[in-house]
Amino acid sequence: MEEKQTKKKVLIRKIAKIVVVIALVTVVPYYYSKNKSVGKELTTLVTNYNNACPMMISNDIRMESVNTLPHNTIQYDFTLVRVQKESIDVEALKKSVETEILASSKTNPSLEAFRDNGSTVIYYYKDGNEKELFKITLTPEMY
Repeated sequence: MEEKQTKKKVLIRKIAKIVVVIALVTVVPYYYSKNKSVGKELTTLVTNYNNACPMMISNDIRMESVNTLPHNTIQYDFTLVRVQKESIDVEALKKSVETEILASSKTNPSLEAFRDNGSTVIYYYKDGNEKELFKITLTPEMY
């Protein structure tokens, strides 16, 4: 009788282990695909951008940094050096910049690696006093 109970406990443990392994095999890849980081190519690209930062893009715009974020996302951080949040219409400026970004996103060579990798790109803007102005998010479906 004890032998039957021991065999039953061993069988239950084996089944539990199999269930855990199956759960891990199915859940872990799903988790990593949802939370995948950017690939080596994009990490190298981001590192190269950051080595050049801060960098004046124009007389009014300075790129401060580029960051990799979870979910295959890249964030550019910009400062509008001649702008003060209190003296502009932030929403109008955001709409104007967003229109420009969307128009150039399909053909801009600097975004090619991001397009090829299905990355999301966030453009984060601050004013000359380091106050947050707005963020624009460009998802793969948009370009």
